[in-house]
Amino acid sequence: MSEDYQKRESKAVDAIKKAIPKKLKQNMLASSKGMFCELYETAAVPDYYVATACDGVGTKLILAEAMDIYDTVGIDLVAMNANDLVCFGKVAPFMFINYIAVQEKFASKGITGDVLKGMVKGLEMCEAADILKNDIHVQLGKGETASVDELIAGPKQGMAFDVAGSMIGFIAKKDFSKRVPQVGDKIIALKSSGPHSNGYTDLRLKLLNGDFETRPEWKKRYTGKHSLNDKFDGSTIGKLLLEPTKLYVRVINAIASKFDCVYANNTGYGLKNLNRFDTKVSFEITDPIEPQPIFKLVQEEARFTDEQMYTKFNMGMGFFVITSDPEGVLKVCKEYKQEAKIIGEVKKSDTTQVVLKDMVFKGY
Repeated sequence: MSEDYQKRESKAVDAIKKAIPKKLKQNMLASSKGMFCELYETAAVPDYYVATACDGVGTKLILAEAMDIYDTVGIDLVAMNANDLVCFGKVAPFMFINYIAVQEKFASKGITGDVLKGMVKGLEMCEAADILKNDIHVQLGKGETASVDELIAGPKQGMAFDVAGSMIGFIAKKDFSKRVPQVGDKIIALKSSGPHSNGYTDLRLKLLNGDFETRPEWKKRYTGKHSLNDKFDGSTIGKLLLEPTKLYVRVINAIASKFDCVYANNTGYGLKNLNRFDTKVSFEITDPIEPQPIFKLVQEEARFTDEQMYTKFNMGMGFFVITSDPEGVLKVCKEYKQEAKIIGEVKKSDTTQVVLKDMVFKGY
């Protein structure tokens, strides 16, 4: 692989954007462009904006296949969508739609049921009608399973699979906030459960020895010395890497019900996610959450710089809340048993950037 996968992905996304005609985005709220999810307006639901998000789990699925554990990645799939959805605050998740591509053995063993069990568990953790005091309940919409033996492959013959999902939600127009990060706001980070579902290509190839990989062309790309069964941090490396992505839907809806804040999901590209906001400020991070030990192990094996680590991984910080009432937000986090802390402050700047120690992150 001659080019970093993040750079390749950026080229792919740019090509997609150029191919979309303006008429197919004419009902999109302009302020949601380039954000974590998109908002649309339609006369069919005049009092609400329709929120949409779409995502997958990526190469974390290879580890599920290698370990023969399939009932957690469905949680990841839901979380990768739902966490993006609530970046606009009081968003009620409504409909989740999924697609599962499988090879022959995977299909015949009925493992798709295990994947769905994970999705169901994730959706149960997204229920927010009680917090938002409405009748919008999470639903599992129409799904699709496709047999694509020639199209995909994995470490185990006939056992490859891929998943994708999309979530639709609603935010009342009266609850939609146009607030942007302001000088003097505090930056609060909500702790992650681990690597979540981002950076797993780098993580796997640099940390692991690939002893589970049967394909020579891929096995040679593993440069680490660790096995999935290696004991580490009170567990095994494999189990730590399969830890599901944390869902922040309920706690963020609870915060948004009391305070007017700005939200960011710390997903792919790490700290650069804060640069998505169209306002010239500097996000000064002075006291970040201590990353879980698994991140330090990855850095040792990969020899990544701190700057690379904070642009490839969440480094223990799964979600950001930018607020003028940090104590109130932290109180809600505590009520919902969500570990969180103030990590920095928004300061005046002539450009949009994130600063951590001597590192400056620009662009997205």
